This record gives sequence, C-alpha cells and structure tokens, in this order.
Amino acid sequence: MKKTLLILGLTVLFALPSYAELTVQDSISRDFLKNRGYSTSLINTTLKSVAQANGEPLTEPVEKEYYNQPVVKAVRKFFMYIDPAYDDHSYMNDHDIHTSPSYEDL
Repeated sequence: MKKTLLILGLTVLFALPSYAELTVQDSISRDFLKNRGYSTSLINTTLKSVAQANGEPLTEPVEKEYYNQPVVKAVRKFFMYIDPAYDDHSYMNDHDIHTSPSYEDL
C-alpha cells in the first residue's frame, strides 16, 4: 500500500507541471516576446508576418502619418535616391508573395 501511494504521489508531483498551458497566441504576443528579451524590430516583424499569414490587417504605427506630409515625403525620397539603404518603412508591407514560379522570376 505504501509503495502504491508513493508511486501515485510521485506521478501526481511530476504530472503537475504538465498543466501549465501556453498557447500559440500567448507565445507570439507582444508582452511575451518583450519579456523574453527580443528586440522591438523582431517583435514587429513577427506580428506583421502572423497578421499577413492570417489575412488580417495590421495597424500601422502613428509615425506613418508624419511621413505622409508632402515636404517630409519629398526630403525622404531625395535621401532614398542618394542612399538606397535608407529605411523607407516598407519592410514586409504589401508584399505579394507568389508560391509558384513564373516568368516574372527571370
């Protein structure tokens, strides 16, 4: 009887951590990724790719309104013309991903 209770007690003791539930939605949330030490750009990229895969619209940052002003847009285009590596905030935005090859790939 004591052996049975000991085995049952150890089984319950080792089975308790298996009740800790972490869903996929929890593991890709902004707070979870931030608490794990990931950078802001990786968090934004992850959320953009998840929203794109699910076909959901992703809210754009507030600073996008600032970049749409005509003077700011002209200055940014000038700097982008001089330096092609200049960030135009279009990373992963409006990409039309084709999964099959076509003549446009050539």
